[in-house]
Amino acid sequence: MGLSPAGSVFAASNQTLSYTAVQADPAQPTTQEPATTQADINTKDDKDTQSEAVTLNIDNENQYDGMEKPYAQGYVPTNANGSVRIVFPILSEGELRGNTLRAALDLGDAQTAPFVFKNYEKDIRLQTVKVNANTKEVSAYVADFTVELKGKRTNGSYPVILKVTAKDTKGNAVEQEFTTYVTISDGIDPDATTEEVTEPATEELPTFAPKVMVKSYKYSKSEIQPGDEIKADIVLLNTSKENTVKNMTIAVTADTESFTLLSQSDSVYIEKLAPQEEKTITFSYRINAKTAAGQYDLELAMDYADGEGNTYSTSGKAKITVQQSSEMQFDDLSFPSEVVVADVVEAKVQAMNLGRSKIYNVRAEIAADGLKPQGTIFIGDMEAGTAATGSTQISVSSLSGSKLYGNTEGTVTYYYEDESGKEYTEEVTFTTTIKSPFSDQKEETTPDNTNQWWVIMAVILGCIAVAAGVIIVRKIHLKKQNEADTE
Repeated sequence: MGLSPAGSVFAASNQTLSYTAVQADPAQPTTQEPATTQADINTKDDKDTQSEAVTLNIDNENQYDGMEKPYAQGYVPTNANGSVRIVFPILSEGELRGNTLRAALDLGDAQTAPFVFKNYEKDIRLQTVKVNANTKEVSAYVADFTVELKGKRTNGSYPVILKVTAKDTKGNAVEQEFTTYVTISDGIDPDATTEEVTEPATEELPTFAPKVMVKSYKYSKSEIQPGDEIKADIVLLNTSKENTVKNMTIAVTADTESFTLLSQSDSVYIEKLAPQEEKTITFSYRINAKTAAGQYDLELAMDYADGEGNTYSTSGKAKITVQQSSEMQFDDLSFPSEVVVADVVEAKVQAMNLGRSKIYNVRAEIAADGLKPQGTIFIGDMEAGTAATGSTQISVSSLSGSKLYGNTEGTVTYYYEDESGKEYTEEVTFTTTIKSPFSDQKEETTPDNTNQWWVIMAVILGCIAVAAGVIIVRKIHLKKQNEADTE
């Protein structure tokens, strides 16, 4: 009474193919020839496109702990002491993400099935186990469940379905179902003809599994950036008011391209967690330099047992936000060194995003005595590693003080925002000279009188020399005339 030869599931190109591998009913004869399924036929047609797909199979050949014989020889789940132990040894032809799959039991109809219904679901990790009386080692996913039986149960053969879900390393979904049969022979004979006294049915109250959840978490830094080393303190809470959680293991996983684990191990062991008790666990990570800004998950896989030995699995997340530091560079303002009152001139700025993240709403405002910009220079959003320019027109007027013209010093204030909406400002100064609109005309019309007094002196001296010569000549002439009259 074993499983029919193992079925397979293929996952590729974001598609999931699945079918059910069913254990033969113990009431019917079985053969060990491989069964052909529709998935096998489809797989043959798509062999080339699914050459890298993951295949899951039941290990029919080996005898594992809790099994009296291999599946190929008619393995039957063991029924003893009011419970039945069911073992599904699963082999994977291909690698699963995290070497982990999720296994859950479907026990059928709660009214007719002989089982006590609980949460039979847990993560199964790949492990190396000894088989065949410790004579051989096999790497397998061993789904081992102990299912409690009802006190009043009816003899018969009951199907139990194992539903397996996982993902391959490329993120494609992998799904599989395996069916085995549990035989009940120590219960009520359904064919009995004797009349029995009917007793009032007693309602069986459901049993609730203790739940462990991530209550809160905090990090050693309020703002986390690439290159930082941080500690994550994660608080776990046993939400049950009655049940103590025991033998608990917590394993953490994170995006390996963005985070490097600094702790010695990715797992933590907690011996017990009382009802409503909290426990803080700590992991250390380094944020890799090339990590993009955004929100990431630290995923927790938790396995534990209750006081009766029933095992459970659950998961939780601690979210971590990484911020990229903003690095902007602005060139000097492009503006004339001299301007004239009543002129309208262009002012231009250039910005460069030297960081690894996008920058938003880059803009600049110009302020100076005697300069009136038409508006804010708006550059807009900038991707990482890009440059952009912006400009505005500026009207020139006289200075506001007693001195209407001359040098004026102004400021350029830059504003921008990072991906989280945080605003940054940078301020630089510039200088220009405001001139009168008539300054150039005066320079052209005003003569250069620097050496004019030398000309005047020369004219005066020339006139004096001429006058002196005339006087001397006239005196000589008069003297000669007087001498002539005397004779």
